[in-house]
Amino acid sequence: MIDLRDRNQAAALKSNMHAVFESPQGKEVMEFLEHSCGWYQSCLVPGQPDLTLINDGKRQVLATIKTIMRLDPDQITNLVKAKEEN
Repeated sequence: MIDLRDRNQAAALKSNMHAVFESPQGKEVMEFLEHSCGWYQSCLVPGQPDLTLINDGKRQVLATIKTIMRLDPDQITNLVKAKEEN
């Protein structure tokens, strides 16, 4: 298991994600994930709280990937540590 509190492990994961998702094939996969996870839609399903939670979970996974790719390793480790404190 990768420990994102460790800067070196966070940097390695970030590097691997960029290698995967910035390739032409990876960009296609990211586009598929965005659409299948409802990235551009509301996750709210009126009257169906279970589906709302499922949709929100899908979006959170994709948001985590996008956040790791956007932040530098120090920001990743600080974010993880801050979440643990709360």
